[in-house]
Amino acid sequence: MPTFLEKICGIIDGHLSMKNLQKLTCDKLVKDFDFSITKEIQFCESCIAGKQHKNSYPSHAQRRSKEALELIHSDVCGKINAKSLSGGEYFLIFTDDKSRYVWVYIIKNKSEVFDKFCEWKRFVEKSTGKSVKALRTDNGGEYTSHEFKKYLLSQGIKHEFTVSKCPQQNGVAECLNRTLKWFVVC
Repeated sequence: MPTFLEKICGIIDGHLSMKNLQKLTCDKLVKDFDFSITKEIQFCESCIAGKQHKNSYPSHAQRRSKEALELIHSDVCGKINAKSLSGGEYFLIFTDDKSRYVWVYIIKNKSEVFDKFCEWKRFVEKSTGKSVKALRTDNGGEYTSHEFKKYLLSQGIKHEFTVSKCPQQNGVAECLNRTLKWFVVC
């Protein structure tokens, strides 16, 4: 037969706080509880770890662009289950931070990203008369090649990287990826 201390430890192992134990006593759901024995019970590491959480991310951008092409969000999504008619298994997106205007390219391989970026950049700069100032991407190899870095530097484009394994920092692109995947599946 378990002792009173073993019984109460069983309740505490169920992660009840002292406040809730006091409430149970006041509500007469637990009889004759001696709170002095709680000194014998150490902190529950599992309980403490379970209550930890990631800090939430702001629901709005830290910095929103004031003009078109000031900041471009880009990401590659794929491999997608359904190939395009041209055999593409990935899609490459560029989103203008100011207008939220989106350009989508279907590509066969991630190695095409640099060429598509150059093609897209020529098109938008000629169309708008403005130049791309900053590009925000993840740390994917398609964006970190020597060729890509050298090109951005030569064009005066600031490359902003998000923290590894933290897609929330490039939320504009990641949210669009989710939406586009949904359309592809449907």
